Amino acid sequence: MEKKLDEIILHACATSPTEPCLWWRGAWWSRGTLNDMALECEANLIKSGFTAKQRLGLALPNSPLFLAACIAAWRLGGTVVPVNPQLKYPSAPEYLKSVDVFGAIVSREIAGMVDFMQSSGIPAASADPGDAAPIMQGRSAAPDPDSDTAVLFHTAGVGGDVKAVPITHRNIISLLTAVMDAIPTMNEDDVVLNAIPNYHSLGFVVGGVMPLAAGISQVLLPSFASPKTALSAIRAAGVTIIPALPVMLSMLLSGERNITPMSKVKMVFYGGGELMPGIAERVREVFGVASLEGYGLTEASSVLAVTPSEKAIKPGTSGKILSCFDARVCDKEGTSLPCDTDGRLWIRGDALAKGYYRAGDTLAERFRDEWFDTQDIVRIDSDGYITIVSPAVDVIMAGGVPVYAGEIEAMLKMHPEIDEAAVVGIPRGIKGELTRAFIVLKEGSALRPKDIVMYGRSKLPNYKAPRSVKILRELPRDNLGKVLKKELRSA
Repeated sequence: MEKKLDEIILHACATSPTEPCLWWRGAWWSRGTLNDMALECEANLIKSGFTAKQRLGLALPNSPLFLAACIAAWRLGGTVVPVNPQLKYPSAPEYLKSVDVFGAIVSREIAGMVDFMQSSGIPAASADPGDAAPIMQGRSAAPDPDSDTAVLFHTAGVGGDVKAVPITHRNIISLLTAVMDAIPTMNEDDVVLNAIPNYHSLGFVVGGVMPLAAGISQVLLPSFASPKTALSAIRAAGVTIIPALPVMLSMLLSGERNITPMSKVKMVFYGGGELMPGIAERVREVFGVASLEGYGLTEASSVLAVTPSEKAIKPGTSGKILSCFDARVCDKEGTSLPCDTDGRLWIRGDALAKGYYRAGDTLAERFRDEWFDTQDIVRIDSDGYITIVSPAVDVIMAGGVPVYAGEIEAMLKMHPEIDEAAVVGIPRGIKGELTRAFIVLKEGSALRPKDIVMYGRSKLPNYKAPRSVKILRELPRDNLGKVLKKELRSA
């Protein structure tokens, strides 16, 4: 029988109970302390009625409670469903109801979410992120046939449809093994910064689970809103590895110019978009290292390719495909293309999800004969390095939070007077991007841009809603009919 993540993590805790594990609120927690917290969470989940093959919602920031609740749910044979605690519409309760959760644990800092959850039919209880999971009265939830599912991530696809991606223990263990093999300089003496939100697959797997499974210490930051606090934590805890999103590095390094260099940092990885101009130079100035680009997607358990070291950088690429994946580049008919040819990326491997959760026909569209159609247009060279030519899903980083353009476009096209919609991210300094919508109206419509802005605000949280709108007679397209968003960004 294959091992599960909780077994690997708790074995590391039992083997070295006094070793530092988590840096939280300015102090180190030992592995034994995390082990005790996980066991307390497990006991309280049992008292709450949580059983194997059920799903537990987590509306929590990066925290000891988040990690301990994951371990506890896994020990009981369950699955966790992390969600953004700030979600409004589509709301966290809607997400959680779509996967039939047992209940949800909510951060005490947003305790009002408990009433919101419960009024939506989701049992919920709040706790301080540094405490154990509370006892709650859960609901009856249908068991999953696959008891190996560790986590369900929500992701928005090409058409804006929100889907749940079931990632198994085997998926994550396979991925982490490949990442550790690809980056042999990473070891138990390192300290990883866990600052990417853990409801994001990259933050969950690379920031939270990987250090626990590999016996590496981590620094937990519940929010990246204060660059000074983050820099102080990196310095005080001796961080050596920084996984980040591009907007995080911009926020961290663009505000204050006189940052004392930090020589302990040995690797800075980023993915999810391009760095703003000058940020790579600032990473070099402050941390003394190069910025290493990667590429991934939720269906691949977060990471698909990494740049393993500064010596291995290939300018213009997003890293080398990990050993746990096979990749092929195909034309629109599905015929494989030679190296260095642009085409659609298909992948397979032990870290790939088998399909979408309870998706019916959706599964057949993208998953075929163990292969997954990413719909990204890429180029792969003879060494396995990948260049992203045109991503299938546009991700806009709004204040450090990933926003899917397709989700916003789908909402806009629900308006009876809107014929077409295309949404892009517009740079707004160190805070990332704001959303701009380009609209084609139906014949006879008299909608004004401000009407569409107000419509968006009525349907989406502020950070997702379009900040500006331009009305066009038609959207620019290439000869295959794809909207040319590069032209829209410069319009």
